[in-house]
Amino acid sequence: MGVSWLLFKKSGRQSIGRLSLTVAAIGLGTVILLSFLSGINGLMGQVGRQEWRSISIVQESFQTTESREAQRPIDGVAPLYMNSISGVVGNATKWRDQSIDTVVLHATGDNSPELPGFNTPRRGEYYVSPGLAKVIHEHPEDKVGERFGTTYLGIIPDRYVASPDSLMVIRGATEAEVAARSTDHDPRIGWQAAAIYSTKPLEQKMTSRIDMFSLIIFGFGGTILLFPIVMFVAVATQLGSTQREQRYAALRLIGATRAQVNRVLLLESFVATLVGIIVGSGVYLLVRGGLEYFTFGGQHFWMADLTVSWVQYAVFVVLTIALSLVASWWAMRKVRTSPLGVARREKLGKQPRMWRVLPLLIGVGIFTWLSLPVGSSWLKAQAADSMVPFGVVMGGILLVMFGLVLAGSWITGWLSRLSARWTNNATVLLASRRIAGHAKVIFRSVSGLVLALFAGSFYLAAVSGINTLELESIQNNGYSQLQPKTAIISASAPLPDKFEAILKQQSYITAATPVYETAEGETLIPCAELATYTKHQCPSSAAADDMARINFTQAVVKQVDVVKASADKPEQVGYLVWLASEDDIDKVRTLAISHGPQLGALFVADGTRAQKPVINPVIADLAAITYVGIGITLFVAVASLIVSTIGGLFERRRSLFTLRLGGMTIGQLKRMVLIESLIPLISTSIVAASAGIWVAVVFLTSFSSTVRVSLSATYVIIVIGALIAAVIGIWLVLPILKKITAIEQNQTE
Repeated sequence: MGVSWLLFKKSGRQSIGRLSLTVAAIGLGTVILLSFLSGINGLMGQVGRQEWRSISIVQESFQTTESREAQRPIDGVAPLYMNSISGVVGNATKWRDQSIDTVVLHATGDNSPELPGFNTPRRGEYYVSPGLAKVIHEHPEDKVGERFGTTYLGIIPDRYVASPDSLMVIRGATEAEVAARSTDHDPRIGWQAAAIYSTKPLEQKMTSRIDMFSLIIFGFGGTILLFPIVMFVAVATQLGSTQREQRYAALRLIGATRAQVNRVLLLESFVATLVGIIVGSGVYLLVRGGLEYFTFGGQHFWMADLTVSWVQYAVFVVLTIALSLVASWWAMRKVRTSPLGVARREKLGKQPRMWRVLPLLIGVGIFTWLSLPVGSSWLKAQAADSMVPFGVVMGGILLVMFGLVLAGSWITGWLSRLSARWTNNATVLLASRRIAGHAKVIFRSVSGLVLALFAGSFYLAAVSGINTLELESIQNNGYSQLQPKTAIISASAPLPDKFEAILKQQSYITAATPVYETAEGETLIPCAELATYTKHQCPSSAAADDMARINFTQAVVKQVDVVKASADKPEQVGYLVWLASEDDIDKVRTLAISHGPQLGALFVADGTRAQKPVINPVIADLAAITYVGIGITLFVAVASLIVSTIGGLFERRRSLFTLRLGGMTIGQLKRMVLIESLIPLISTSIVAASAGIWVAVVFLTSFSSTVRVSLSATYVIIVIGALIAAVIGIWLVLPILKKITAIEQNQTE
């Protein structure tokens, strides 16, 4: 090792540029991977912080080990009744557009178990999450706390709250809920409680469960992100293999053994990798604080969850060092290190075989069949009661995705040979022949782009279509016909007789009108008031006391039906109210909960929010993450391409010098190298992006009759911008051609 270290130090100055680039590649990969791992830990932390609520699951088929243990009767212990589904059925328990999760507790005796960290609230007592406490403090006019009780006990411990932004309350059960729990656990009255005899499962770390869809998302995301970084590290590690080959052969010439040369090689890679990990880890610690501003599903993460454990970090370090050593050894495995091997002979790589295209052809065949009437009919017929169609589609996606990576080198070589056959330009001919002879090596530098562009194009095309559908959904939302300052209140149980008078007494309500609901779910509104509260109007022939019949849960109608006034009106009564301001909707919710039925469903809808499409924040955030992932991967792919180009120039310095001696100008050499680099990049981008969009079209057409593919301008800008950046980046490194092909630099060759 002493000799290896001595040789490494002596050759360090000559290798400083290459080693610095390797350190930068490892460091960049370290920052990205540790940040990605932190995000995964944050998501798992959000899931884990909600697992405590699973002990209240009463359905046997969904129960966990912890819930069975918690609900196992214990002699002499009075049960703690817990309902973590919802304290109020309906949509009234909201603030702005966010739902407030409600957990209801009722201790049946002094020896009832308690949730670790706080005392069980009694009737009228409640705890709130940090996010809800902030809302109550900053918006006292909404009186949100009055919805849950009269006595505020404090903040819910962090271990029970998924996110700092989560709106959550833990309150004591009301008398009506206590009485209802002895009934048939009717979910329609909002009380489906579990008898908890022990909270010991909560004192242990509960198992975080995550659904299969999320595992697929994480798996795809990790693969798409890791693959280009791994390739970047491999390309950077292999940089300068020509110079090392000659140097190692010279070391053999002065007496070094093959084992000593291999140790120098591995020590070089080990030191560069270790320094890269240290530098990357330091940068990660600096940027980690910024992760607290990252949101998923509209929720920030607890910083305690955005932490990479020592075990995870150790595994990462070991795998990174192993990858670097293997990549370096693989690049130099055919190095001629005998004393006679100072003069290096460059060999053409093996040509990619045709079998590489087989998985891609199978995947393309699956989607071609699904796009035909016979395949589409089969898919729709089977999708209703079988998971087979979903498995076929997912299998096709995987075959196309990884088939593109496997077949990429063959496609690159085929395109280059096709270009060489039809071109009359000498520069293009030389570049095409170079690509054809080294298709595997050249494609490797951009292979990460295939996964990013295919998966990103597929997901973004599908998500953009869903968002477009949601934007159009307000056209089929009956509530969107309410005026912006209108709110409608309805309940499954009768509202108080004096509720109309209570409404009119509020300063933020300028008008209130009772409405009636039929057994068919239709709302009857007096024609005299219809135009005031909605965008509808009764026909001119209707009398003022006639009733307009509207079903707000169905599609918008141009003309409403009219029911003649009758003394026999439906019993169920709701109210339309006119607000002084659109922001007063939460005051209405608080008022409705305070005076409405203690059991049953309560709904409060307003025209302002009903005219906004309901876009799932998780879908929006996944789209944003996909944009970031594509951007990072394109950056890594462009960097990998530039590094690979630099390495290729040094490896070919003698052939490039020969071309210059033969009469080629520096400008012609630059164009040749630029073509060599851009042909695989552009062809890969076009093929991968087109395949992703086409698969998305077939996927959406097969599973939906309404969602259609659409691409955002952001996606197009990212892809085109990356390609322009690649051209600029490669052009900026081409001036080294003049140096490496100069006569004074090659006079000893």
